[in-house]
Amino acid sequence: MKVPEGKTITLTFVSHQVKDTKMRWAVNVTFPGGAGADARLPVHAEDGEGTPVAEGVFEFAGQAVRIRGGEGEIAYTDFVAGKNEPAIWMKRPGMDPVPGALTFA
Repeated sequence: MKVPEGKTITLTFVSHQVKDTKMRWAVNVTFPGGAGADARLPVHAEDGEGTPVAEGVFEFAGQAVRIRGGEGEIAYTDFVAGKNEPAIWMKRPGMDPVPGALTFA
């Protein structure tokens, strides 16, 4: 499978609605146009206040994606291999892990 040239696909994952907005998170995984099996997909993570996540681990697709300065990446093949893995978590130093889910808007 390959993303069509000139098209970009973005999947957005969000945390469950916990009280503390700093503990909430939103993560975008972007599939750039032309991306295929050899691509690295950019991952962008923000907290519930719109600030990039300074440091953490986004767990999804059976992978632990390291986040620094709001940015990380995952191999296209790793995403495809783990696409049916249901666990989605953001883990950050000094905070309880917060689960989340893929959104559709």
